[in-house]
Amino acid sequence: MLQKVPLRWLLALFGFSVLPLAADTPCEPVDGIQSICGLAAPEDLVPAPNGRDLIFGQMAAPGGLYLLDTRDDSVHSLLPEPVPAPPDALWGDPQCLRPVSRLEAHGLDIRRRPDGRWQLLVVNHAERESVEFFELQNPTGDRPRALWRGCAEGPPAANFNDVAGLSDGSLLVTHMADRRWQLVNALLAALGRDTGFVYRWTRDAGFTPLPATRARHPNGILLAPDEQTFYLNVYLGNLVQHRALPGGELLAEVPVPKPDNASWAEDGRLLVASHEGTLWQVFRSLSQGHQRPSELPFSIVALDPVTLEPATLLQRSGPPMGAGTVALQRGQSVYIGSYVGDRILRVPLSLLQRP
Repeated sequence: MLQKVPLRWLLALFGFSVLPLAADTPCEPVDGIQSICGLAAPEDLVPAPNGRDLIFGQMAAPGGLYLLDTRDDSVHSLLPEPVPAPPDALWGDPQCLRPVSRLEAHGLDIRRRPDGRWQLLVVNHAERESVEFFELQNPTGDRPRALWRGCAEGPPAANFNDVAGLSDGSLLVTHMADRRWQLVNALLAALGRDTGFVYRWTRDAGFTPLPATRARHPNGILLAPDEQTFYLNVYLGNLVQHRALPGGELLAEVPVPKPDNASWAEDGRLLVASHEGTLWQVFRSLSQGHQRPSELPFSIVALDPVTLEPATLLQRSGPPMGAGTVALQRGQSVYIGSYVGDRILRVPLSLLQRP
C-alpha cells in the first residue's frame, strides 16, 4: 500500500471536494464472510509454524504483533515487554541495541534460520524506519512469544513496505519512494515515474539498492521457495514481476491492478491482493481513520508461479470490508487483512471462484 498522503492536499490541488465516508460497518457476517473485529489496520498476515494459526501486525495505534487462533478466531499478543537482547544474541545491525517502545507493523515475513530457530521480520514505522527482528519461541505451540533480536534501521530517505528474509540471514525490503517527499512521489509514480526499488540488507554491508528493480512504488515482495527468484508487486505500475537473484533482473511480468501483498496458497500458486478502485478512491481510503473499514473495491488473484497466468478468485466492493491487502490460506478459509479499518475477513474456500 501507499503511505498516507494528506488527502486535502491532493483534492485541493486538483479541485476535488471531499465526499463523506461510509457509515460504521457492523461485525455481522455478510454473504457468508465473517469479520474478526476490534483490530487496527492489520496490514499483513503470515502463517504460524503450527500449521493452523496466523500472525499479523497492526499498522495503527496501539500497534503490535498478534496471533490469530483459527479454531475460534481469538486474538493473542505475541509481544512481552520490550527488552534489549544481549549483543551476542542480535540478528540485525550490531549497532541496533534497543527495541522500540511501540511497533507500527507493516510488511511481515517468517522463515526458519539455519540453526532451526524461527525468525519473524517486521517492517516498522514507529520511532524509526526499520526492519525489526524477532525470534518466535514455542513456535509450534498454541501461544508462541516473539522475542526481540535486533533491527536494521533504514537510510534517511527509507520508506519501507514489505520484507522477505533469506536463509543466510540477509533480507530484501521494498522501498516505495523517498519518504521526505511523499506527496510529490505519489504524483510522479501515478504519472509513470519510477520512485522506488528493492534493497538487499546484509549484516556486514547494510542496505544496498538493487538498481534493476526500480519501479513505480514497489509494494509486496515474496521469495520463491528455492531462493533463486522473487516476486515483486509494483503497486502504481499495475504489475506483478518475477525477478532473479542476486541482482533483481526481470524474468517476466503480468498486469495486475494495484497489487499489494502476496502469499503462497496450498496449491502452489501466489495469492495477490489487488486494488481495483481509482487512484482518488485509494487516496480517500488512506485518509480515513481506523474505526471502520474502507470500501475500496479489491480482488484476490491467483498466479501460476511459472507462467504468471492469473485467475480471479474473489471480487468485493462494499461491506464487510474493502482495501484488502493480503490473502492467506489457512485450511478451508482465506484470511484477508487491510491497511485501514478494524478487521480481518475470514472467507470460506467454497466462496472463491475455482478455475
